[in-house]
Amino acid sequence: MQKRRFFPAVPGLLAVLILALGSLMAQAAPKSEFINSGEKRVAMVIGVSDYLHTDGLTNTGTDAEAMSAALLRLGFDVIKLINPSYRDLRNAELDFVDKLINADVAVFYYAGHSIQMQGGNYLIPRDAEYSSVQTFRDQTFELARLANRMDQLAKTKILILDACRNNPFIELIRTKAAERGIDLNIGLGLAQIASLVDEGDLTAQEFETYGTIVSYAAAPGAVALDGLGRHSPYTAALLNRIEEPGLEVGQLFRQVAADVIKTTHGLQKPEYLVKLSNEFYFSNPEAHQCDILAADPLNNANVDGVGFDLIDAPAAIAACRVALSKAPGHARYSHNLARALDADGQFAASIPHYRTAADQGYIHAINNLGVMYINGLGVEQDFAQGTALLKRARARGNNQARVNLQGTDFSVLMGRDEFRKVQQRLARLGIYDGALDGDFGPRSRAALKDFTSAKGFADNGLTLETLDGLELVEIIPNFELN
Repeated sequence: MQKRRFFPAVPGLLAVLILALGSLMAQAAPKSEFINSGEKRVAMVIGVSDYLHTDGLTNTGTDAEAMSAALLRLGFDVIKLINPSYRDLRNAELDFVDKLINADVAVFYYAGHSIQMQGGNYLIPRDAEYSSVQTFRDQTFELARLANRMDQLAKTKILILDACRNNPFIELIRTKAAERGIDLNIGLGLAQIASLVDEGDLTAQEFETYGTIVSYAAAPGAVALDGLGRHSPYTAALLNRIEEPGLEVGQLFRQVAADVIKTTHGLQKPEYLVKLSNEFYFSNPEAHQCDILAADPLNNANVDGVGFDLIDAPAAIAACRVALSKAPGHARYSHNLARALDADGQFAASIPHYRTAADQGYIHAINNLGVMYINGLGVEQDFAQGTALLKRARARGNNQARVNLQGTDFSVLMGRDEFRKVQQRLARLGIYDGALDGDFGPRSRAALKDFTSAKGFADNGLTLETLDGLELVEIIPNFELN
């Protein structure tokens, strides 16, 4: 079996040009046999049905009770609030933030009245009472503040908002605001969470971080149905699906949306935003032999994974072909097969499978495909394409891609022509004023250090990250691996 060695075929070089595909570790820490163990899972579940100053809702309390029970069965540490006051919500928020620190997965679920005001989303506690715009703001719970804390502190964040019910506060607020000459932008349902505008020590930011899911019971700005049964149509569909083993979370919310559309005859159409850098399962799947033999050590398939150099390629290739015959195009199985083919030296054969997984956003495959382009294995060597893929994987949270971009100094391959181009670019940027002679001595290196420092890049020489910042990745000389 052929194993790849990541050394350039250039005499006398001591540096590895590009780091290995997959993991730097030969073997990950062993996982328990119990599904979902080892993850820190936290949740805050809120249901408000008995409002003091308006009519109540039929089933928001039972929705929250059932969701809390389901999350407990799935291994979550749950804070549950049924019919909380505003003070109850603020106190629970502090407790939840404490639990969010270093959490692998954090879920926030809300069922009750909400209001969309000036483009922001406010959840309405049991004791909210409208007398003026400012007092009502002070009595409601701003969703953006908590969402930002989740975004800062937890790895995977899931907000589930069954909060688009018909709101009796809206007409009252409009009337009171009009009486005082206040022009308020108030809407039914919830606004799309596109950005988080925060207070105090929090800064405004786009809600685009990978590792985030936001699921709405109805389209933003639309109204959801409270339902005639024990649960709302949306929560009933979610409860029916959430404990299904092996149902990846993106697929889960797609199926929930389809179920709600069907049961409401198209009257209610849930929407969701899924921006994940890896798979997530509320209930992990049973491991397939393809995963056991070829999964990356960093996986969500409930297996230890296999270091690249430890893959039993013939067995893994066979197992993964079987897995893909039953689930064509499956991202993780495609990636596993690509790894096994790659480990067996079948580089060209691995590329379509890496690409299938990468096209579906599977970050390990995006990273590995980028490395294949950099190394020219199975594809024509293309430093620009490889760097773009590595940057895409890094942006989605892949640490190996970050190492690949920052960890290798390509100057070991370069001569005077390449160094002159670097000097010219640094001079054009106003960082270097020395001779453009291709002699990359102390003065040139100092200028490069100033450039990397200003950009916040790793100070490791002419890395892919630095060359990309200089728009010079194309100057890397082609090389072959031994």
